Amino acid sequence: MDAQEFLKGLPLTGALEPRAYQVAAAAEVVEKGNSLVVMPTALGKTFVSILVMAKLLATNPDSKILFLAPTKPLAVQQAASIRELISIPAEKVLVITGETGKEGRKELYARAQIISATPQTIENDLDILGLNDFSLIVFDEAHRTIGEYAYATIAKRAQGAKALLLGLTASPSSEKGKIEEICGHLAIRHVVARNETDDDVAQYVNKITVERIPVELNPELLAISSSLQTLAQESYLKLSRLDFLSLTSSRPNKTQLLAARMRLLSWNSPAKYSLISVLARLMNVLHALDLLESEGVAALHSYIVNLEKRKAESKAVRELAADYRIKAVERRCSELLAAGIEHPKIFKLVSIVSSYALEGKSVIVFAHFRDSVRTLVERLNAAGVSAKALVGKSGEGMNQKRQVATLEEFRNKGFSVLVGTSVIEEGIDVPAADAVVFYDAVPSEIRAIQRRGRTGRVREGKAIILYTKGTKDEAYHWSSRNKERKMRIRVEELKKGVPARQEKLEG
Repeated sequence: MDAQEFLKGLPLTGALEPRAYQVAAAAEVVEKGNSLVVMPTALGKTFVSILVMAKLLATNPDSKILFLAPTKPLAVQQAASIRELISIPAEKVLVITGETGKEGRKELYARAQIISATPQTIENDLDILGLNDFSLIVFDEAHRTIGEYAYATIAKRAQGAKALLLGLTASPSSEKGKIEEICGHLAIRHVVARNETDDDVAQYVNKITVERIPVELNPELLAISSSLQTLAQESYLKLSRLDFLSLTSSRPNKTQLLAARMRLLSWNSPAKYSLISVLARLMNVLHALDLLESEGVAALHSYIVNLEKRKAESKAVRELAADYRIKAVERRCSELLAAGIEHPKIFKLVSIVSSYALEGKSVIVFAHFRDSVRTLVERLNAAGVSAKALVGKSGEGMNQKRQVATLEEFRNKGFSVLVGTSVIEEGIDVPAADAVVFYDAVPSEIRAIQRRGRTGRVREGKAIILYTKGTKDEAYHWSSRNKERKMRIRVEELKKGVPARQEKLEG
């Protein structure tokens, strides 16, 4: 079916002109059935789903459609896009979240034609919401359709309904098993994949230049690192004598440590409890070491101070908090902070971001921990750069109202630099920036792609990745790169057919 034939008679407002590859993708979905659409950020995956909606509405004007988005702000944004692009009375497109009582939601389900909702709300309402009523169910950020996430529950129930299932994602996974799980839950029959180099896509893609900047620890931080490594070595030696724990390195990763803990728990010996405490101590020291090497002195200092507040948690925490060497590290951190000595990544970041701000450009900085976000905002503001933080809701974080207000101020050029945690990687409508900076590397190819996708949307962009040489920071960086390469190979494989496990799940 050619583009003109597909578009004929569709109830579109004309607010956005469809691109040829988007129309072709939508036509494939309508023709082939349950589909997974894989496209990089900014290529218009959502618009593909809107074209599918319009086609179904043109065929059957009474069609009911369900659009699932992982967060409320994203559900609100998608509902606004639907109202803008499809010729349908605004009152027939409703956002439904848990903020409305269940009886109220039941009434909204009955009168809405297109529903934009969070998956948790729909999962809770499966007893009052008949999925058989829908002709289409869209799963935005479909890479989440694994494990116990609500998408998986809804998709399983929807497989027995008549609805067309459509998954949207920029980054399914580099792991074959996860891709098979996603395709299995969504009963995928066809995969539509486009990338930046495709002939019909390249003209719409803005170039994103990636710059990787390795940084070496300064002598002051190396000295603290040495002290923490000595502490870690003591615990490691006590555990390494037990071959069944499979600890072959004095700096095992989190996965290896958790696996060792499970082995200890199943060990039939009274000695296991004291060794579990030793393992917990090792995990805490290694986390402190990672904070120093990847985040900086302020992050480490905050962690050590917080050990005092956590003493009731366990014997391991109490003993570590009381250790004179940890107290010496805390004092040294205080001295360095008072002298203005920090991780060299911070000074590199301030220098890079300042140059962008002076040119009137906007920048988004990603950091893993809230302590790092706070430190970076303080340092940038002290350097004369207008920067604000955006973090999640948990604990003493930011509620959605504050998040939306901060994002709106950033969009309106009220300040130059937005510094945030993973909350701005996915799930909220973040304005495009001239550049993004990774203060710390991430091991996930999905998160790396999402971070990078916050630039280059309306013009050429730049992604700058800082990492500390010879640390977990560097290992994470190369890990995400390798996983991204694998993911691209997996996507090419998906074009040739859905994974074999799909047949098992359907049968």
